[in-house]
Amino acid sequence: MAKALNKKNLLALGPDRLAELLLEVTKGRADAQRRLRLELSAHSGAEDVARDIRKRYASIRLAKGYLSRKTHRTFAKEIRSLIALIEQGVAPGDPGLGFDLLWELLHLAPGVLRRTKDSGDILAEAFADVMAAVERIGVNVTVAPVALAETVFEAVREDGGDTFAGAVRALAAPLGAEGLAHLRSLAVATLGARRGKAARSFADRRVAGLLRDIADVQGDVDGYAAGFTPAQMTQPAIAADVGARLLAAGRAEEALALAEAAMDEADTPEVAGVLIRSLEALGRKDALRAFLWACFQRRPDADRLRRYLRLLPDFDDIEAEDEARILAQTHPDTEAALRFFVQWPDLAAAAALVRARADRLAGTEPDLIAHAEAIEGRDALAGILIRRAVILALLRSGSVAADRRAADHLAACAVADAAVADYGDFPDHLSFITALRRLFGRRKAFWDRVA
Repeated sequence: MAKALNKKNLLALGPDRLAELLLEVTKGRADAQRRLRLELSAHSGAEDVARDIRKRYASIRLAKGYLSRKTHRTFAKEIRSLIALIEQGVAPGDPGLGFDLLWELLHLAPGVLRRTKDSGDILAEAFADVMAAVERIGVNVTVAPVALAETVFEAVREDGGDTFAGAVRALAAPLGAEGLAHLRSLAVATLGARRGKAARSFADRRVAGLLRDIADVQGDVDGYAAGFTPAQMTQPAIAADVGARLLAAGRAEEALALAEAAMDEADTPEVAGVLIRSLEALGRKDALRAFLWACFQRRPDADRLRRYLRLLPDFDDIEAEDEARILAQTHPDTEAALRFFVQWPDLAAAAALVRARADRLAGTEPDLIAHAEAIEGRDALAGILIRRAVILALLRSGSVAADRRAADHLAACAVADAAVADYGDFPDHLSFITALRRLFGRRKAFWDRVA
């Protein structure tokens, strides 16, 4: 009987056999061998492991080749293994050296990211983990606050890819009041020297971001907001960001005014959320009721409707819910209406909506497959119609990966087909496949997977 592959069973093999197996399984795998060497260095002391880590840094720094997408996860795994080695093998005995090694690793990020198209942010997320480790180690670092402030300032000013954007928050504890004050003076002096020039450079914008971060860690909402121009403050993302901070500071009236101004630019869920929380904090129930209903009329939303109904007198909520359902059934935003019925939940209404307006499903809504999975147990045809919209959208996108996903969804349609007794006016499964062959007959990646 085969034993489970776990630590206890492996230890039973003994150190000699384990060493032989490690050498065997890592043969020809440079990344695995590199990890073993670093682990061996860790047993020799912090200085030895630091020296070997820096050798690896040097080879990364000198590398010029393009990093293909296939290598992203391997490289990200190596970055995280370096983090673990520094935190476990260096920082406990020498926090300062651990900090230095992590900071050097962060400096490698711009060069690495320039060598690849990190569209999935796999590598960027790995370097974000480095900054998180800096924060964990930072509380034990005994460096002069002024010197640390200058280190942070130079890194942020020269940052080529926002790698050091979270440095102030990560190092707020070791910087302390003295370091933050010095960092602020460096930023103010730099921006003051640029005053009157036509446009800010990217470096200037990063320095301005420093001022916002300093104000943020100090709980200075006004200082944080001062980092944005009046025009920027009307942008929905910024207005929602600042508005949330104003609410946290108990300044709901100001948050409300900011959100109302931003709503004139764009009605986004984030800004609407700030406006709703502001009205709740101010106890303005009538205004909140009116706004929630207006929100629902613009875009059906289950959470907004629940909040609205809770504000109504007894029994009025039943009539209001019926009115909301009717509105959603005829709402021009088909995807929003479908999401509402699924989340309410009213799966029968969701299925009826799909059957009535299948030709209006764009197929690009991220949650459509989840909606299909929720509906298909009640109405297999409605689930198939949603998947068909997604299949067509994927095939129109033209990528091999999208073609393969489309084939997987077509396979799901084939499984659900057995539960459909009557397709009505819609093409049955075989007819749909025939139409796909006519439209996308040359898509080899799709048809190979279908076959």
